[in-house]
Amino acid sequence: MSQIRPFQAIRPVKNKSCLVPSYSVETYSHTEINRILRNNPYSFLNIIAKPYIKNLPAGKRHQAIRKRVKKFLNNNIFVQDNIPSLYVMRITAKTGEQFTGLVGLASADEYLEGRIKKHEDVMDKRAGLFADYLYNVKMNAEPVLLAHKPSSELDEIIARVQTGIPIYEFSMTDGTVFEVWTVARHEQIHAVQSAFASFDALYIADGHHRVESSARLKKRMQAENPYHTGLEFYNFFMAFFLPWDQLKIYGYNRGIRKLDTGFSDILKKLEGPFSVQAMENFSPPEQDEVVLMHGRDFYSIRIPQSYFERGWSVPETVNNVIFKEIIPVNNLSDLIYCPAKNSRICIAKRLKAGECQLALFLPPVPFSTIKRKADAGQTLPPKSTYIEPKLLSGLFIFEF
Repeated sequence: MSQIRPFQAIRPVKNKSCLVPSYSVETYSHTEINRILRNNPYSFLNIIAKPYIKNLPAGKRHQAIRKRVKKFLNNNIFVQDNIPSLYVMRITAKTGEQFTGLVGLASADEYLEGRIKKHEDVMDKRAGLFADYLYNVKMNAEPVLLAHKPSSELDEIIARVQTGIPIYEFSMTDGTVFEVWTVARHEQIHAVQSAFASFDALYIADGHHRVESSARLKKRMQAENPYHTGLEFYNFFMAFFLPWDQLKIYGYNRGIRKLDTGFSDILKKLEGPFSVQAMENFSPPEQDEVVLMHGRDFYSIRIPQSYFERGWSVPETVNNVIFKEIIPVNNLSDLIYCPAKNSRICIAKRLKAGECQLALFLPPVPFSTIKRKADAGQTLPPKSTYIEPKLLSGLFIFEF
């Protein structure tokens, strides 16, 4: 049984809806951030990025973020809903692909109990830093992406909501269109919650560190509250709930910074466990294949079925065989990661610049594999998946 809870979102006023939201800070270069800050006083980057650019200490950065949110509220750039609501959001990519789901609150307890499942390990230090950040700012500004079982019952509810007038309809500069409808009527919310009650589990598609940090925050604030009931806002975190058949999954490709042996020797070693064949032109790897790039040459590396029978995914095979036995990689800093979306351009630039000497193109990991790993309590190697849609910061804020 899974939960989804309504909340009173802090969000942009309608006539600023196309100006306020931003993508995650990490997706922008310093030059892009500075340009946006100069030209758009309404951008959420003025709240989330400016304190970092000023190189303030962590405590003062967190205070500045809270103050700027309050300033946006006082200046009528943000408004807070009076009624706890859910929000239907439809995202239409420039390619025409659509993602339609619900924004609401997920339960930190469900994660701690293993009913919100992960497929990726988190770095303890990073999760700890973000838990401290949440403790000080006391808000979520970007939803985590959670996947659930497709549901015709939920589809019908969402379709009825979409017959109404959206509260937002705008596009970002990359051409992605966002549309949002409010779900505020009690009977609508109850119907959504009843549909979610039939789900055995939810799956983290994107945002593993944020979910882990929210769980740590919940434990910390619970320990400080002698009257804890489990209904306090700190027990929940903001999420975009999406049917798993709508996820767009890309592979994550690897660039190897330095080779300690000659390339011809590497090819010979690869021919032992794998089937290796030169390619005339690049083509995306199939589900049982890795494509190797060296200079301007491409090679198909076919993975025998025996590795899949062990329960290994392609990224696990690459880690367990290629990076341990053939091209030793001592730590993650020896690798460059590029998501497969536009990755050939990314990797080619890195090869040309001499930042890496060899590249491996990996196929996307099917959601069935992600689910199988998560259900078994297992995880994939770091940077195994790049999953869309990518969500906005500052379109919804959950304050706790």
